[in-house]
Amino acid sequence: MSETRLEELARRVAELEHENMMLSQFATKMRGLERYLLEIVDNIPAPIYLKDSDGRYLLINKRYEDLAHITIKDIIGKTDFDIFPEQIATLFRTQDEEVIKNGAPLEFEETIALPDKEFTFITSKFPLHDKTGKIHAVGGFCTDISERIKVEEEKTDLINKLQMALDDVKTLRGIIPICSFCKKVRDDKGYWTQVETYVSKHTEAGFSHGFCPECLKKNFPDYAP
Repeated sequence: MSETRLEELARRVAELEHENMMLSQFATKMRGLERYLLEIVDNIPAPIYLKDSDGRYLLINKRYEDLAHITIKDIIGKTDFDIFPEQIATLFRTQDEEVIKNGAPLEFEETIALPDKEFTFITSKFPLHDKTGKIHAVGGFCTDISERIKVEEEKTDLINKLQMALDDVKTLRGIIPICSFCKKVRDDKGYWTQVETYVSKHTEAGFSHGFCPECLKKNFPDYAP
């Protein structure tokens, strides 16, 4: 082999060694970035997950593990039907298929019974594409709105109870026109009615008739109690 040929091969080997070193450094850097990203995902206080287009789990974070009482090593490669009751699994799969069909992020509100308690989530799901543009995975994260829903329900319940109380309790307000002679009362439509009729209509009060001492003495002077 000629000296020129040997020099060319040596130069090519050196280039390949340099490229290999650069690729090795790049791979090390990427592994470091992957580790950082996984740590970031694990520290996000919302359940996060990634599934392939067939519904098999590729990734979950620490919050997901805590809520579902399952570890990442036990869920990878499995589907929702391997983990959740059929009704919940069917719901999740239907959502995933809708995201794949639309090819765009979608939001869902769902109430799910998990091992510790029932949660209500706003779940955001989104498609992930390969280099050809084909959807190969579905990612998702859940925002827990359980407390907000509870507060809203309590607020609605309180408003309903207050409204019922207002409906039950009628009050007289403002200045009520009353005749100086017969003591009839004029209502808001201009009609004159007996005081007891007016009061009974506008309040929960009832009337029983009797005599005050002055009227008793005036109308029944011979009556002796």
